[in-house]
Amino acid sequence: MKIMLDCSPKKIKEYRERYNYDFWQLRTPLTGYKLAGVPYGLDNGCLKRFNQAKWEKLLDDAEIHRPKFVCLPDIVCDAARTLDLFDAFELRTNGLPRALVLQDGISNHRIDYSKLEAVFVGGSDAFKISPEAIAACKAAKMLGKWVHVGRVNTAERVSNWIGLADSIDGSGISKYDHMLEKVINAIENKAEQPRLF
Repeated sequence: MKIMLDCSPKKIKEYRERYNYDFWQLRTPLTGYKLAGVPYGLDNGCLKRFNQAKWEKLLDDAEIHRPKFVCLPDIVCDAARTLDLFDAFELRTNGLPRALVLQDGISNHRIDYSKLEAVFVGGSDAFKISPEAIAACKAAKMLGKWVHVGRVNTAERVSNWIGLADSIDGSGISKYDHMLEKVINAIENKAEQPRLF
């Protein structure tokens, strides 16, 4: 499981050396950090406030330096409106590896996985560990898609996704060493254990 940090290139380099861990980068319109020279995913910043101009500038970068995934805009906790936004922004991301942000209620909708390279688990805290989210991610994995989970800041949350998620991120693990260390330990200690789901 890869850990993506929303940090400056300098900090990511420092952390890679300090922890001897292959950290990747999560770029967002909110922080706008430059590329760190490591694999990365591109978030949309919709959890706080969507800034379309900044997101589109990052998309321009992504056309040159291809990310693992690009999150299309979403509405937190609303799968139906998120799917509407996906349709509206789909053409702007032609040629890029699109990620649908999974939200509460996604089990009531058909996901066109053929348009995706990845799914990004967003939504409420309850949704993040729900059978609904797990089922959508299992389908994605069976179809060869990347699974990323956002807001993973604790060892407990890591344990929910061992064996299914390809990558995670969290604002807490990007800011606080003690949180990052616990998440690293959870990944390293549980990587060989079977999944709970």
